[in-house]
Amino acid sequence: MKKIVLILFFMLNWFGAKAGENAGSAGSYLRMGLGARSLAMGNTGIASGVNAYSAFYNPALFGLIEGKLVGLSYSFMSLDRRFNYISFSMQVPPGAGFSVGWIESGVGDIKSYDIIGNETGEINHSANAVYFSFGRKFSEKLAIGLSLKILFEYINDGTEQLDYTGKGVGIDLGVLYQLRDDLNLAYQLRDLKSQLKAQTDKIFDRGGTTIFPFPVINKLGLFYKSPLSWLRAAYEFEWSNRSEMKHHIGFEAIQGKNLALRIGYNGIVMTFGAGMDFTILGVDSFLDYAFLPSVIDEGSNHVFSWQVAF
Repeated sequence: MKKIVLILFFMLNWFGAKAGENAGSAGSYLRMGLGARSLAMGNTGIASGVNAYSAFYNPALFGLIEGKLVGLSYSFMSLDRRFNYISFSMQVPPGAGFSVGWIESGVGDIKSYDIIGNETGEINHSANAVYFSFGRKFSEKLAIGLSLKILFEYINDGTEQLDYTGKGVGIDLGVLYQLRDDLNLAYQLRDLKSQLKAQTDKIFDRGGTTIFPFPVINKLGLFYKSPLSWLRAAYEFEWSNRSEMKHHIGFEAIQGKNLALRIGYNGIVMTFGAGMDFTILGVDSFLDYAFLPSVIDEGSNHVFSWQVAF
């Protein structure tokens, strides 16, 4: 434990020399977090157990998967925004797992006008990421994983004057190490080489090929099952090549056999949520909810996630 604390202390001080923001950079929808359980626990998830949303947090977790998982996530958001996810994950014997998932985010129904004020239609925006993830367990304590992401985005208003399409790929890497039965250590490298490439001739007079790189995100974290059988805790430190830093903290309290209450801090605001599991016709289901308060008066978010294990 002393070594772990020293490593974390070194990382905090090394990257604490700089501060910045990823705001305004491409790929913001891939920095929002995914899955109600992780979001309620402060957007932590790289060192916790495998679930349907592990492709986003740490593909190495798929080295621990058993059976099959189907995951759905839906966000109730203000200002006509949307952020949704669907995935399928399965075990690949021996000691490996595979997942495919799709994030769809965007905004629609924005009125469009020309330079003299005439209404021309509605602007619609969609940003997408399709994940292909694989994780393998190399020993009883070590698992490593990789996610390949296919990225595409478009903005249009139904006219030829505003017609933007961007395409690209990206890579996520993850490592999980089980220090003890009650303690996991993990590292994630997200959006390595992620970028969108677009032709902007239809938008700008001097348009051409434009490349929008994503910030490269690093996360180092712990997940701890406390001596109190009902209490679990997670901590993650995040930094990027744009010098942004965040601390993520989450707690989960198990109430009875089927109910969990959660609270967290995602580096900006406190987060809250709950979850329950139940069985229908022999199939295990997990239903989770997260409440994310407003950050800049954009309105709070309500996230519902459902996993089915079989």
